[in-house]
Amino acid sequence: MSFKRLTPVTDKLVETLSEKADAFEKLESLFEQQLEALRNGETDALGPLATEAQDCTDTIDDLRQTYQRQARLLIRMLELEEDAPSLETLIEVLEQRAPSAEASTRLAEARAAVLERAESAQRTNDTLQFALEYAAGLNHELLAAVQQAAVDTDRRTYTADGTAESGGGEHSLVNTIG
Repeated sequence: MSFKRLTPVTDKLVETLSEKADAFEKLESLFEQQLEALRNGETDALGPLATEAQDCTDTIDDLRQTYQRQARLLIRMLELEEDAPSLETLIEVLEQRAPSAEASTRLAEARAAVLERAESAQRTNDTLQFALEYAAGLNHELLAAVQQAAVDTDRRTYTADGTAESGGGEHSLVNTIG
């Protein structure tokens, strides 16, 4: 097959991969904004940012499906026997069939950019997940402490000799004895 017929298909595939890399970059930015909102106590900002991150994730999924369709077309045009070869395999086949063309190089660069940005977004996501779990844990402990403090006690104080005396009024949340 003529490489001239492969060029537009390869260009579209590179374009889709570039869009996917940009989407991962935007997703990482949204994760960082969520982390910043959490650090600053701006909990009202977390909801809209999470919604926007979900929309970005949907876009990445749409681009993945587009990439898969374009890769299948390229597979048919290259007359490969595999049904779903990896992008690495496509790059190798393009290098073998048209070593002078830059399509395989551009495809490899686009693939590397997607992988780099996806890994970076995953690291930021892991950090955000840890921060949210830690904040939720603190919130749970704080609620438990407040609920325990609000429990109506029987207001009895037990002395060292085992007798019960009528206790005083309200109890402080802070233990002043240590």
